[in-house]
Amino acid sequence: MRNLMVMVLACIAIFAGGCAGIGQSIEQLGSMRDQATEIQSDLQSQLDELALMRESIPDDSAQGNSIDALISQVHAKLAVVEAAIIHADQVIQAASNPSDPLTIAADAVSPWVPAPIQAPLVLGAALLATIMRSRSLNTGTKSIVESINYVLKKDDSFKAVFAANADTIRTIQTPSARKIVNKWTP
Repeated sequence: MRNLMVMVLACIAIFAGGCAGIGQSIEQLGSMRDQATEIQSDLQSQLDELALMRESIPDDSAQGNSIDALISQVHAKLAVVEAAIIHADQVIQAASNPSDPLTIAADAVSPWVPAPIQAPLVLGAALLATIMRSRSLNTGTKSIVESINYVLKKDDSFKAVFAANADTIRTIQTPSARKIVNKWTP
């Protein structure tokens, strides 16, 4: 669902830019990113309100379970919006400052294509480059987690040292790193 929402946001930005110049399209994407930030803030406020409501309700009540479900839904929406913001930032950065072969080529070719195609070409290349970078990072990170899990299963001495240092490892990990490890840890 998160990837679908990111793609929808990106496609809207690219097609909205079809009639505009590259700079104007980047500005439109920036404006959409700002709107997503406002939505993020609203969702965070909803979470805060729900958490306050939840504190006053007994754990075993039906109303408590309903609020817990709402909190989960808002967390899911917040994750989608946060992913969209991150991807919008990455696309804006890649389109504004081409740095990989795909975005450099799109930027170089764009002056020779008709104006309505320039912005979608540059923004589309930037989007594709960020997706490819994200997928590569995701695959590499998964490989690291899987290799550590493999060694933990095969080497008891490594497992003991790793367990002894688990608290230190957790304090160093960022929240997103923790999510990634939890996602791929059996």
